[in-house]
Amino acid sequence: MNNERVRYILLVVIIYATMFLFGYAENLKAVSFPLIKAEFGISYDEQGGLVSVISFGYVLFCAFAGLFLSRFGIKKSILAGYLLICLGAGAVLFAPTVIFVSASLFVVYAGFGFFEVGSNALATVTFTKKAALMLNFMHFFYGLGAVAAPRAAGFLGESGFSWQQVYLSAAIPSAVFFIFVLLFRFNGAKTADQPKQARYTYISALRDGDVWHFAVMLGFMVLVELAAANWGALYLNDIYSLDPLREGATFVSVFYVLFTLSRLFSGFGIEKIGYKKSLLISAIAVTAIFAAGFGMGRAGIWLLTLTGFCVGMMWPTVIAAAMEHFGDRAPIATGAIIAIAGATNAVFQLVIGFTNQYIGEAWGYRSCTVYAVAVILLVLSVMKKTGKSTGVHNV
Repeated sequence: MNNERVRYILLVVIIYATMFLFGYAENLKAVSFPLIKAEFGISYDEQGGLVSVISFGYVLFCAFAGLFLSRFGIKKSILAGYLLICLGAGAVLFAPTVIFVSASLFVVYAGFGFFEVGSNALATVTFTKKAALMLNFMHFFYGLGAVAAPRAAGFLGESGFSWQQVYLSAAIPSAVFFIFVLLFRFNGAKTADQPKQARYTYISALRDGDVWHFAVMLGFMVLVELAAANWGALYLNDIYSLDPLREGATFVSVFYVLFTLSRLFSGFGIEKIGYKKSLLISAIAVTAIFAAGFGMGRAGIWLLTLTGFCVGMMWPTVIAAAMEHFGDRAPIATGAIIAIAGATNAVFQLVIGFTNQYIGEAWGYRSCTVYAVAVILLVLSVMKKTGKSTGVHNV
């Protein structure tokens, strides 16, 4: 095996390990969020504020990481992500107040912003052959980490670890991979933004109506996707008195098992059906599942986990559709789409918190039925605005 082949394999390991740890660290919240709420006695609007603040940290640092990468390169961007996760997760151990917890998790989510930009940039320059297959596997590893996180957190919690100490399970492997990436040579790959667009800048993208159509659509999809992890375990605990360490963790894990299987297998069908039609079918299915699951009450709890399979394909399919639509402008356009989508999600996470606080604790998670309907309307709007082309050549 020659040196170039070994280097390629190690780059793949870095990309997939980064995505796994991204999914793992992010979804420890399925167990930690209910315990944070209980320990500090915070209200639902304060819980929504916590979720919103850390989500905005992710959004802000996605934008900052793009600028950072263009100046310092891919390797330093990924290293920054690992470093921020280590610092934030370590700070959680000493969090005496909910404000300190929010600040610590803000740092963790800033690391996610660097992961989002850095790992996708590295994938762009690494997966020059069979890109669609390799990128699908990349998202699969994120889902694998998301599946593992709530079960691991539940196991550690039942073994006597505090919710603060659970974050060490993300900090320690992040420190190990920080050292590994630090010692690994990227052969001078600095950016993944080729070809550069002289006349289509980030500001141009923010003024582009098509960018906003895609971005708001993706934002509501992310809102629905994260509903199970952010609010599902709280819903089960508050409405049905189910243990977040047991039923809550299992609920989120089952959701992400289906989510991960979707990213592993749904691509074959999407290529036959088309990107935008697949998004429409998925949005309709999510809406129907929410309506049935919430309508059935306690008997419908586990039916709600089926939304995981429907939403799993949304993110990569939207990005693929955007790549097709924007063509050479896609590297800049998709960066703006991700940032705007993240901001949209962060705002409505706060709205869900207010919904729980002022309308009733049962209605925050249930309100996602309305947001799923909004996704249907937004997909139809994008189809009308951008046309129904669904080719796969730019994936």
